Amino acid sequence: MNVLEEYQQKLRTPTEAVQMVKNGDWVDYSQTCSFPTALDTALAARHTELKDVKIRNAISMRSVQTVEQDPQGVAFTYNAWHCSAIDRKYIDQGRAYHIPMLFRDCGSYYQKGFAPVNVAMVSVTPMDRHGNFNFGLTNCCQQAILEAADTVILEVNTHMPYIYGMEADHIHISDVDAVVEGHAEIPTVSSPSATAIDEQIANRIFPYLHDGITLQLGIGGMPNALGILIAASDLKDIGMHTELMSDGYLTLYKSGKITNKKKRSCRKERVSFLFAMVRGNCMIFWIIIKILFLHP
Repeated sequence: MNVLEEYQQKLRTPTEAVQMVKNGDWVDYSQTCSFPTALDTALAARHTELKDVKIRNAISMRSVQTVEQDPQGVAFTYNAWHCSAIDRKYIDQGRAYHIPMLFRDCGSYYQKGFAPVNVAMVSVTPMDRHGNFNFGLTNCCQQAILEAADTVILEVNTHMPYIYGMEADHIHISDVDAVVEGHAEIPTVSSPSATAIDEQIANRIFPYLHDGITLQLGIGGMPNALGILIAASDLKDIGMHTELMSDGYLTLYKSGKITNKKKRSCRKERVSFLFAMVRGNCMIFWIIIKILFLHP
């Protein structure tokens, strides 16, 4: 059987595919742009017949129908790793739970069995001629999720771009239990504008930067403000070390500042981390304290 024949053999409607979910299962949606829109909607439609189905996700980019259609949480219990504004709303309303985690360790939670997966449902690119589906915009712990899953259901989306990595960036049709075709638009979130405080913090950080420095920029107005500041400067050969690509990096890339020429991969002692969320960085924390409390 060739890969096209296998694809057709495993092709299901979303309604047919979610019949694989049973009472008590752990269902994993992966993270952010891998959210399986058609499968989530089809699974939500089963809220009157299922019990105790635990759903795991991170940074929801659109409303989660298994939460919306089951407001009392009778059929589904929604659990989020890192939270978007949507996830925080659900948690604040008592309709979801937050799972604390360290992003760098997330894959190991699946590999060590701490995060069981009965059914994985993720959105991917269309299959190539070799039978591979690329993970697209979300390639964090996706491989670990799919390897841990008892059942793998892929939601093929023509809007998902191909993002090639060195490894763990695809899954073969032979390792898939079912395929559905969804083609929902990839959700996006607008970038927040920098506040006056964001710009002050960026200006305080900037003097510590030098040619060839490796940066980690997070999400939000402050890292974007810092990216704009660096892009307009004489700094050169900036390195990038990050779990995500924020608008601050896009600005640096367009200005030609990011080259990674001086970066030493996987050498933590050579990486200067500038965390937008302040965690673990005393310098930025002290700058913020000075701006907010010690300066008139």
